[in-house]
Amino acid sequence: MRVRVVFVALLGVVPIALIVQWSDLLVGGTMMAGPFPPLAASLLWSLLLVAQFGLKRLRLPAPFTTGEMLVILAVWITANMVAGRGMLHPLLSSLAGTTYYAKSGAIARAFPHDLPPWLAITDRAAARGFFEGHGETVPWDIWRRPLITWTAFLFPFLLANVSLCMLFERVWVRNEKLSFPLVALPLEAADGELGRLQRRALLFGIAVPVLLHGFGVAHAYLPGVPCISFYNDMSAVVTTQPWTALKPLYVNIYPLLIGITFLAPTDVTFSVWFFLLLNKLEMVFAGAAGWSDGASGGGVTSAPPFLEEQSAGAYVALFAILVWNARIHLGRIFAAAFGIGKSKTQQRVTPGSDQHVEYGQHSAAVWGLLIGIIGLLTWCVRTGIPLWFATCFFGFYFVVALVLSRLMAEGGVTWILAPILPDKLIFGLVGSASMPPVAITRLTLHVQHLRDTRQMIAPAIVETGKLRDHSGASEGSFYLLLFTGMAAALIVGTVTALPILYGHGALSLSPNSDGLAMSAGVVPLRAVNQASSRLIHPIAASSGSAGGMAAGAAITIVLSVLRVRLSWWPLHPLGYALTGTMQLGYANKMICSIFLGWFFKAVTLRLGGARGYGYLRGAALGLILGDLLMGGILKVLDALLGPSGYAIF
Repeated sequence: MRVRVVFVALLGVVPIALIVQWSDLLVGGTMMAGPFPPLAASLLWSLLLVAQFGLKRLRLPAPFTTGEMLVILAVWITANMVAGRGMLHPLLSSLAGTTYYAKSGAIARAFPHDLPPWLAITDRAAARGFFEGHGETVPWDIWRRPLITWTAFLFPFLLANVSLCMLFERVWVRNEKLSFPLVALPLEAADGELGRLQRRALLFGIAVPVLLHGFGVAHAYLPGVPCISFYNDMSAVVTTQPWTALKPLYVNIYPLLIGITFLAPTDVTFSVWFFLLLNKLEMVFAGAAGWSDGASGGGVTSAPPFLEEQSAGAYVALFAILVWNARIHLGRIFAAAFGIGKSKTQQRVTPGSDQHVEYGQHSAAVWGLLIGIIGLLTWCVRTGIPLWFATCFFGFYFVVALVLSRLMAEGGVTWILAPILPDKLIFGLVGSASMPPVAITRLTLHVQHLRDTRQMIAPAIVETGKLRDHSGASEGSFYLLLFTGMAAALIVGTVTALPILYGHGALSLSPNSDGLAMSAGVVPLRAVNQASSRLIHPIAASSGSAGGMAAGAAITIVLSVLRVRLSWWPLHPLGYALTGTMQLGYANKMICSIFLGWFFKAVTLRLGGARGYGYLRGAALGLILGDLLMGGILKVLDALLGPSGYAIF
């Protein structure tokens, strides 16, 4: 890897982190650190690609090869994800959130002696300044100790995430040849292999979101301009029980998501919308039978039909299936890492390929994962979280991380939430009395990890693994560069975000920013409310939680077997795993676009076959590119004309 590649990749992290703070904190609207592919990295890389193309047209030497361009993009993508909603903003909000939101009740009495100043912001004035500040300066003396403590957490945490993704990269990219629809556009842009008809379809695809969003942006600035609404809440049509269980009902159109879904396998995308509709009917039935109030979940305790627990069981089963399918590959890597067998460079020929895999070269991933997990658990124990609970909590975190990575790599589904919070699942199985009160209080700082997984880092790292394979970059240097870029983004983001938050107040900025509203409002507030409830009324173990989890695992295994044994079987277990995930938030907003993408592809394959799909693939790429292009144009208008409040996604 040439020095210029490393330099440009890390240098580009700085403007990305700065733009994210300006956009997602001050301006709002379309997020620059939003769903994959993140907008800031996509736009900056597009400018670099245009410059590279311009030099070629002038017959000047291009500074980077195609592979090097993909490496740079990979670094910028992962840095973009952690610089905002994906990690930094919920982390900062959680550190100040317990003190700010713990204003009464058991948690208010507990936090002064259960929450030390080296772990969180315990000064009430400093916490209030974070959320309500106006023209205040950052009390760096108060923030310094918690930031150092959490740096010691983030190092093993990121190391474990990167290492886990490294272990599965070759299996998913080379052996199983997953579709990776989320990075199809940069791969096509870097290679430039679209034919004449596909280029025409590409231009048509670009024109659709540019035209429709163009009217939407014009309407935001000039309300007299007519526009087509992309976002429609139809929940008002269901007002009586048990049909209110169908809420929320959104008919939202995201051209980017339609394009991504068109590129994904139809069995995965069909299963996603099918199981969402099925679980809504399940909630209607539970409400009609009097088993529950028809709520979609998300409370402190579980309730029939235990959709979240079903989804958790499905995730655990899928994790086991993914590990089992990769057992030979993983076994050889671990054997090489620990020197088991005749040689540390045991080789295996990939079926259908003449390329040998030297498993000893992957030993760094094994040691990185072990060091990361040991460091993570040690940090938890030293900060007051029992070892057994930390093992279960972060064990489930990595289960979710791997399954969501697979879902994005195979199905292109993004903007999704985790099935259930790990603490809710654990307490549903064993009860909360097993945890000391001090640990329950400090657990408020960890809700951030899986409360909002729309910008989860592990799936993004897996996507960049496809870019690495295409680029030919060496594995060790590539992932080390990714790790360095993420660390740089967190540092630049922290020193930039805190002055903005103290200067304006997180709650004052939240109404214009969906991401900050989640990070500064939902995440810490619900963490405090849950902790307060558990301190007053300990949760008893629930047989329903265990039964729901067992049922989810069993159904997933059956679906997996049927999919392998019956070629015509239409339902994919990944779709069922979203049973408890898809009830909330963005997942419901995605469903119409996922259905449209699946429908267009199914009709295209039926009527036009592979040739028709190849042609319309260009249009799908155009929809993705057009949405990203309009996101960039909108941010320029926000800077020149003031925030419009209009959001692409």
